[in-house]
Amino acid sequence: MEPTSSSSRPSRLRCALAALAAAFLLSAAPGTAVAEDGQHTVYAGQTLGKIAKRYRITVDALREANGLKRGQRIHPGLVLVIPERGEPAARAKGRAAALRDERERSRGASAKERDAGARPPGKGSTKRDGAMPPNKRYAQRPKRPGWVRLVRGAERLDIQLLTPKGRLVPKALPKLSRLMRASPTASIPIDPRLATLIGMVSDHFGGRPLRVVSGYRPYSPTQYTPHSNHNHGRAIDFMVEGVPNTVVRDFCRGFRNAGVGYYPNSTFVHLDVRSDKVYWVDYSGPGEPPRYAGAKGSVAADEAARDVPVSAEEEVYGSGEPRATPPQPMNTTGTNSDTARSGSEKEKVLGSVSPTPAPETSPAKR
Repeated sequence: MEPTSSSSRPSRLRCALAALAAAFLLSAAPGTAVAEDGQHTVYAGQTLGKIAKRYRITVDALREANGLKRGQRIHPGLVLVIPERGEPAARAKGRAAALRDERERSRGASAKERDAGARPPGKGSTKRDGAMPPNKRYAQRPKRPGWVRLVRGAERLDIQLLTPKGRLVPKALPKLSRLMRASPTASIPIDPRLATLIGMVSDHFGGRPLRVVSGYRPYSPTQYTPHSNHNHGRAIDFMVEGVPNTVVRDFCRGFRNAGVGYYPNSTFVHLDVRSDKVYWVDYSGPGEPPRYAGAKGSVAADEAARDVPVSAEEEVYGSGEPRATPPQPMNTTGTNSDTARSGSEKEKVLGSVSPTPAPETSPAKR
């Protein structure tokens, strides 16, 4: 028998080392991973199949333990219970249920902490409601989005002006134009952009009825503003039932390329469509010469209060009866601070029937 050569010994040693390295790599392979605390947190790119293969369990066992349905997707951050070998399915389900309950309790506690941090000081829902800005307090989700209820005297019109996606319904324009006519024989098509804004106002305030005071008015040499958009079917004077005019005014001021007029001593808000965005205040009452706030008021204004016929307001509110909306407090800033006052405070500001005075200006600015 020939003696073993010394050169063959290193080769055997190398084979032994390679076998040990292979055994080490197999022991560290994903398929033999052990779940920490019996749980696994899903990260991006993982599937149930990959996770099951990693822990050497079946996909069905993983799905059953965590209450997952076939085809139900998993997402990064989801914590799964990994069934142990030989562990009864009921026990794994119990661990998964306990994990879900713990997560729900943690979510509930976090939500309460957020609410407590956002809640204004004081107890009771009344104080919390009072702290809500008026423009949000009167905003409601409409039962029928896009549908508008218009009231003008004895006329009523329920019509869909906007689609569910907020687009104008063109076939509604003839009926709207008829309601906003100046007289039975004086009518022109209403501007489609104005019709769209009317629908948006209605939706914002929950579909409350809009009372139309004035729509289209033919040109008259006696009107104060010769460039009135009322003459072209691009303007409306109206109020929203149950909503202060200051709140309606502030919402309308958010429209682009629109004119908004506020008349504290009348019963309506003016809205028109144009190529720019303007706002004005007129402290005059029905039939009185205009008293604009600021030097730019007369330039921006689309109409004076006296341009609106008294009969138009009487048609809405009736003659000889108290009007539905009293004169508004003197608030031209758009903050709505007056609408949050209590009833007694409003009486101090408004008085019984006294009009809102215009701010004092020097003779040069009048």
